[in-house]
Amino acid sequence: MGKETLTIERFKLPLDNGLYLEGEVRVPPGELLKPVVLISHGFRGHKDWAFWPEVSGRLAESGFYTVSFNFSRIAARSATGIGPQELAETATLSRELEDLEQVLGSLQEGRLPLAEQANLKRLALLGHSRAGGGNIVFAAEHPEVQALVVWNGGSAPARSQADGGPALTPQDYAVQEDVERNKGRFNLEEALRLLPATALIIQGDQDRESLLQQNAGFREQAPQHRYYSVRGADHTFNTVDPYEGPTPELNEAVAVTLGFLHEQLG
Repeated sequence: MGKETLTIERFKLPLDNGLYLEGEVRVPPGELLKPVVLISHGFRGHKDWAFWPEVSGRLAESGFYTVSFNFSRIAARSATGIGPQELAETATLSRELEDLEQVLGSLQEGRLPLAEQANLKRLALLGHSRAGGGNIVFAAEHPEVQALVVWNGGSAPARSQADGGPALTPQDYAVQEDVERNKGRFNLEEALRLLPATALIIQGDQDRESLLQQNAGFREQAPQHRYYSVRGADHTFNTVDPYEGPTPELNEAVAVTLGFLHEQLG
């Protein structure tokens, strides 16, 4: 199935204070309902960052109703009428989870493009980096999620005064305070242990040490899930932005992901 056969439609979901969630739906041809994959980009990324357009297309080509979107912090960068504190709070994990709730709710209510082609009884999440960790929390709180794929995901490093270096920004404080307020909710190992859906955790073995250690914790505390290590892969599977094409490590992650999703969602 070639890319030219996909239908791609954009959407924009208005939020408060001039913010919005901007995204795209990609679907393959055919009258049958398609299983759904919601894609969440990493903390320093966006829906068009590096490999995401290609990965979204490859998922859709493989038969999935694929949704990619920008978290509201992306729109907040250029928004008018938003105060400094609210701007900082758009960067929190809590806001990221609220954004994902908006996307899923809009799909369930038929407000996303081509929603009539989505099979909401076959729903999966794919998240990278911090969004991978956030998706663990989201899936644990949403039993309608049937499958979860995490790419190099876990808790994002939160800067503190003890770290030294530049002074903390309002965003640093907002993220830090959000983590402190939600220690129980954001306990990723516990959320993964209790997750009713089956998860596939894909981890590059050349990623930063904190994520490798957390991955070891996942394996120990939630052994019922599936774990896959991509040898020689860094945090972005050795891809760069601006994008220069897929690497063998990215292709490996995509192939394993597709096999898992087809098995779980049919």
